[in-house]
Amino acid sequence: MVEESLDPIGSDQEVGGGSNDNSNRGPHTNSASHSVGNNSNPTTTMPTESTTYPEFEDGEDDIAGMHEVLSTPTEPFIGMRFDTVEAARVHYNAYAAKLGFSVKSHTSQRNRHTGTLEKQQFVCNKFRKPKTDEELQRERMNIIEEVSPVQMDEENSEGHDEDDKAGPSKRSSSRLAVKRKRETIKQTSCRARMFVKLINNKWEVTYFIAEHNHTMVDKPSLTKYLRSHMGIPPDEREFLRCLHNCNLQTGRMMEIMSEFYGEDAFVPYGPKTISNLRSEFRSENKEYDISETLDYFKDLKQKDPDFFYDFSLDDENRVEHIFWVDSVARKAYQESYHDCVSFDTTFLTNRFSMPFAPFVGINRHGQSFILGCGLIRDEKQESFEWLFRTFLKAMHGRQPLNIITDQDWAMRSVIKAIFPVSWHRNCRWHIMKKANEKLGSFLGRRPGLAEEFNSCVDESWTVEEFEARWQEMVLKWELAGNETFDWLKKNAHTWVPCYFKDRFFPFLQSTQRSEGFNAVLKRYIHPHNSIKHFVQQYEKIQRKILGVEGNNDYRTEQLEVVPQSTFPIEKHALTVYTRDIYHRFKVEFELIGRYNVQVLEPNMYYLVPNSERCYPYGERSYMVNASGENSYNCDCCKFQRDGLLCCHVLKVFTHIGIDRIPERYITKRWTQLAVESVTMPTGPALDELMPEQSLQKLRYANLCTSFVQVAKLGSDEQAAAIARRHIREMKAEFVQLKKVRRKKAKSNTSTNAAQPTVPTYAHQHTSDPNAPHHTPGANAHQHTASRNAPQPTPSGNAGPSAPQPTPRANAHHQQSGPSAPQPSSSSNAQQETTVPHAQQQPAAPTAKRAAPLAPTTRQARNAAPLPKTSTSK
Repeated sequence: MVEESLDPIGSDQEVGGGSNDNSNRGPHTNSASHSVGNNSNPTTTMPTESTTYPEFEDGEDDIAGMHEVLSTPTEPFIGMRFDTVEAARVHYNAYAAKLGFSVKSHTSQRNRHTGTLEKQQFVCNKFRKPKTDEELQRERMNIIEEVSPVQMDEENSEGHDEDDKAGPSKRSSSRLAVKRKRETIKQTSCRARMFVKLINNKWEVTYFIAEHNHTMVDKPSLTKYLRSHMGIPPDEREFLRCLHNCNLQTGRMMEIMSEFYGEDAFVPYGPKTISNLRSEFRSENKEYDISETLDYFKDLKQKDPDFFYDFSLDDENRVEHIFWVDSVARKAYQESYHDCVSFDTTFLTNRFSMPFAPFVGINRHGQSFILGCGLIRDEKQESFEWLFRTFLKAMHGRQPLNIITDQDWAMRSVIKAIFPVSWHRNCRWHIMKKANEKLGSFLGRRPGLAEEFNSCVDESWTVEEFEARWQEMVLKWELAGNETFDWLKKNAHTWVPCYFKDRFFPFLQSTQRSEGFNAVLKRYIHPHNSIKHFVQQYEKIQRKILGVEGNNDYRTEQLEVVPQSTFPIEKHALTVYTRDIYHRFKVEFELIGRYNVQVLEPNMYYLVPNSERCYPYGERSYMVNASGENSYNCDCCKFQRDGLLCCHVLKVFTHIGIDRIPERYITKRWTQLAVESVTMPTGPALDELMPEQSLQKLRYANLCTSFVQVAKLGSDEQAAAIARRHIREMKAEFVQLKKVRRKKAKSNTSTNAAQPTVPTYAHQHTSDPNAPHHTPGANAHQHTASRNAPQPTPSGNAGPSAPQPTPRANAHHQQSGPSAPQPSSSSNAQQETTVPHAQQQPAAPTAKRAAPLAPTTRQARNAAPLPKTSTSK
């Protein structure tokens, strides 16, 4: 405990909340503490930010003392001074972290006339009186329904005072008369506190009590749960912002920071703090989300002239629909990828409850490719109509040949009206997902029904065959009257594959594409993020897709692969198809051993399976008809559906000796010639190296890892002493480096301010036409000479003196240059001290007087006001 000073904050009027507890203070004096508060004791001035971030200071103070304050925060004492009240709070908080308690700002006092803060009290967070039994009983009666621990608020409620009568939380507001059960900090009427007062522009400690009446948090790993120690350093905030922009989950971000710190216990904050920080990131500029998104579109339009975007407004002038697509997708759609488009709105909705509607195509490697994205107000017919018309406008009126969507029936009539030439089908995955929700228990009680149902849907190659097998299944399992099966049969023409066997829907019979692309979206897009974030993440997804596409192009063109067999036709497929399409061809080619060929007629081949079952073709036999020259048709229609030959035709090729794929069966969209040089447009900044700000974040992350490794090696006593010695030396070198950089910057500023004025003055104000003009270099040398050294007078230049330019002319000339920098305050001071020495010199010849130094700060201020943007403090 320290002696109470003569001017505690409680002796004056208190403003800013809190109660005056000074009347209950007991004696807190002893002989040792009395000497601390003696006026003869020298005070210590604390830098504004050196307590927390000494590397940003100028380093003018004693370096060793500053580092000692940082590493081991000293106990506050009466007379200790700080530059700002925030510096006092930071120091007291660092001291609290060392001891294991939390602090908070309590009462304060402001000047009655100016309103400026004059006094501030910082207290322990357990300063309030403990609750009585009556108060606890009253709180129990207010809680009508207990909330389970799982439903309790995860926020650390530390710091919520007893008079913070919080109402029902948002989570429980929908339930009548349910009050959230909070965990509050345990109060002990702790008297520990610190008063600071503004004296001579410094915040001085005038009262301090160090003794606590409660136990401290003795484990350093638990101090991060104290409210005043939950902050995240600025550098780590920016690094976490990068991780947030990559849509990493909070748990994953915590794991990364634990890797930097070495262990999870050493991280000075918890997952909840990171979660709150992410909520802060999402709420930034929430009110201006739409306007910022449109401005972002304009910037993209300037970088990429073929970038397309459009939006619509409602009656209240609010944006209700947005669509955008980049030039790469437009070009790819025009050249090759318009033959099949997938459209899905069931993935997610954003924070404004606007469904996310991406148009997805299939690139030459058989992978998903984004052909544009939309955000619509709702899933009504009017919204789909606007979106499809805008998509058609962006693609220059070219309709998709085939389009697959979910089972939204409002969408079907719109597609039929706007895309009349398109063949529309529904995604089987969405339909079966909803059917399984209703038929789960029904199928569980009938083993074998699910297998027969899938076989009927997947292995029926004609509509007649499907009708017959469905009727047989209904009779066998007594499904007549079942509403779900009746609905599936009624709408079979929208999703059963046999109805689309001759339409180009490549590799869309399974659920992999829908599930795969949704998984990609979930890694990049979070529904609570802003619309602008959606647009930025769209760019990242498209760049990743193009990056994978570039890797596949490299594999196709530069890498070799050993064919699965020795058949020449497989080697030919390796040369014409892209690498991923070749692997699909290889899987199909492996199935030729499952069939035997029977020649019925010269142009008729009957393929009979030599095993019980051949996935995915089942147990049936297939007919291959060779009509005309190099024309082969199979019952399975795989070529029309996927653009690749089936194993049945390939079996016939090997049987009759065809060693190359006929030209008509090589689909261009599965080759490298599908789209010419599809690359994302890049501006000049993207071609340069990583920005310096990003490099700093990368260095910060790497240094954190390196210092953690050093800390593990230097954990024992002798090694720790070595580590601390090197840390002090490094900090001293950092401060010295900053001094050198600052002096160099001042020197460059003064030199640049003087150089542009020399040639112009010599040219404009020289009255003697024969007088030689001085070069800027010479004048700069003259300007940087010693202040006390006299200026040498050059010989051979005698003549009448040229008129000296007025200060107004000098100032005007200095402002007229578009890139002439204004001198800083330090360089101005230097020029002011140079002028008197120049006035004491004898009159210089014409050439020397015709090129004077730049005007001083006082002269420029008297001549013409400087622009606000050039003022340097």
